[in-house]
Amino acid sequence: MTAASIRVVVIDDHLVTREGIVSLLRQNPNLEVVAEGCAGEHILPLVKEYRPDVLLTDLQMPLRAIEPQGRLFSPVSTLERVVESYPGMAVIVISQEQDVWTIGSLAEIGVKGYFLKSDQFTKTIGVVVQQIHEGGSYFSPLVVEIIKASPRLKRNLPLSDAEMRVVHVLLRSPELSREVQAANLHISLSTFHKHITSIFGKLDVPNMESCLLKVMRMGLGYKDEAD
Repeated sequence: MTAASIRVVVIDDHLVTREGIVSLLRQNPNLEVVAEGCAGEHILPLVKEYRPDVLLTDLQMPLRAIEPQGRLFSPVSTLERVVESYPGMAVIVISQEQDVWTIGSLAEIGVKGYFLKSDQFTKTIGVVVQQIHEGGSYFSPLVVEIIKASPRLKRNLPLSDAEMRVVHVLLRSPELSREVQAANLHISLSTFHKHITSIFGKLDVPNMESCLLKVMRMGLGYKDEAD
């Protein structure tokens, strides 16, 4: 590991799944798995103790490790506390849950990435986790299709041509850093951030993750867009 390793905590109640995720993450020399947990009750204590750069967690887990068939933990409220308490840490979900409302709730509180366990991420998860840590966002390709297929939302205030170009870049490459996204548009980073601030205001969203979800549900930026 390098001195600047990205520290990761992994939480999943299925041992084989957790070990597989940890093994894949360790293939990226820039990532260091510093702790593992197997229940919802482990999230806050491990985050507090290890102060990781990234929390990678399942959603459907028991609250208590000693009661594997007991009450499930509340992921949205728990992860909201994590995001509020550790704003510099990226929270990433890896789950079987495909409900668009759950995904929307997680995006609204600031969860940065959403993998499905059915994804073929053998070669990508370590790279994407690093990109999210560096400022990107990520939704599983299947999640994107589910969001696009959900009932369309009405548009808010119209976006300008420049803002639409920003939306297109965000949709095409959400995992890339803001610097790279701005460079792809041949504009300065400050101009890029100004456009994002304006987009947030027009779409009435609090963060990039909920912005991405909302523009997908509005059909913005796609060739099959319905007016």
